[in-house]
Amino acid sequence: MIWLLLVYNIERLGEPIHVTGVVYALVPLVVALIILVPPLRNAPSWSLLAASILAFWTLKVAMGHRMWGAALPPTVMEICVIAVTAVLACWVSNGMSEFETAVANITIGRAGKSPKPLAIGQAEMYREVRRARRYQRPLSLMVIGIEDESIQVAVDRIVQDIQQTMMKRYVLSSVAETLCNELEDHNIIAHSGDRFWVLLPEVTAAELIDLVGSLQASISEQVGVASQIGTASFPEDAMTFDSLMERAVEEMEEKRELDRLLQSHS
Repeated sequence: MIWLLLVYNIERLGEPIHVTGVVYALVPLVVALIILVPPLRNAPSWSLLAASILAFWTLKVAMGHRMWGAALPPTVMEICVIAVTAVLACWVSNGMSEFETAVANITIGRAGKSPKPLAIGQAEMYREVRRARRYQRPLSLMVIGIEDESIQVAVDRIVQDIQQTMMKRYVLSSVAETLCNELEDHNIIAHSGDRFWVLLPEVTAAELIDLVGSLQASISEQVGVASQIGTASFPEDAMTFDSLMERAVEEMEEKRELDRLLQSHS
């Protein structure tokens, strides 16, 4: 903003300074395009700088302005004005892109497909359980909880609370992305707080063992946090959706308690 104020008052700073109308028209256009057009945000800064200078040169020639001789020093000054404007606009654009990326990273479901809130996904899960019961087809349910100890942030208490919340959202978002990438499209993924619920139609209890190990390995490798996965299968463990949820949570808590006991003994 300071630079733009300076540009539009540059002729008042000294009598010999004269800026053509091309600069006054092109400066806001360069700023608007670089900052507001999303595809240009990912373009290399040097290419935007070169394109801005080329556009200035082309417009000035097309409008019949002199470029050489006595007009050369003002032309060089105008090129510098356009160049500085383009560089500053690129810096602002990069900052906006980083901010948007940070916001996306702390929002669960930054990938194209994302888990549904449990309040929404639960209805679809109910239908799948009824379908499995009606046609006597296998079905399994997983509940995935993230260990809080693995995402602790060692900072000042007040800052820690804020950063912990932000980091937890970031981790949960990364876990959501991993689940969406690792699981098939016909599986139903929902989230509730710091837990993810995954309904796996046509998956038997025997097939769950390898899948659980694979998911835990993927979450650990891609996100860097530990997870506990509880499972329940229809019809072996329960006959209703609510019972499947309760059984999956019980198994997850049992595994978590077992891990704590092993860590305390070690």
